[in-house]
Amino acid sequence: MLVNVSSAIAQARVKRLINLGLVDSSCTPIERIAQLRSRTKEIDERTFRELEAFFSALGDTTRLKILKLIANEELCSCEVMAALELTQPTTSHHLGILERAGLLSSRRNGKWVFYQIASPKIQTLISKSVSLIEETG
Repeated sequence: MLVNVSSAIAQARVKRLINLGLVDSSCTPIERIAQLRSRTKEIDERTFRELEAFFSALGDTTRLKILKLIANEELCSCEVMAALELTQPTTSHHLGILERAGLLSSRRNGKWVFYQIASPKIQTLISKSVSLIEETG
């Protein structure tokens, strides 16, 4: 029942937009809503979940600092820990999030774990993001 009421309210609002000429008036409200819904179907749910993990990983100052540290060279987790004055569990937690999100890759050398940026494209994304913030900030 609640979904139908919500849907009816949404359709009425879209109809008002169409009647006011604020959006494409060549279709009905139902067609317009269907067009909009189809846009989200262009990407599958698995990809949306991966995007969510990717952007969530970038949404933390400590993880951004880690990416900046590792951007130019492979580092051992203990180097990251020392540079950012983090505890070992905190360092491992953040490195794990970045690795699961596909931003970092790791390799083991004995008991040491070394991390590097998973793709040069990630480095480019971060550099361009910093430039964008500096330009608009």
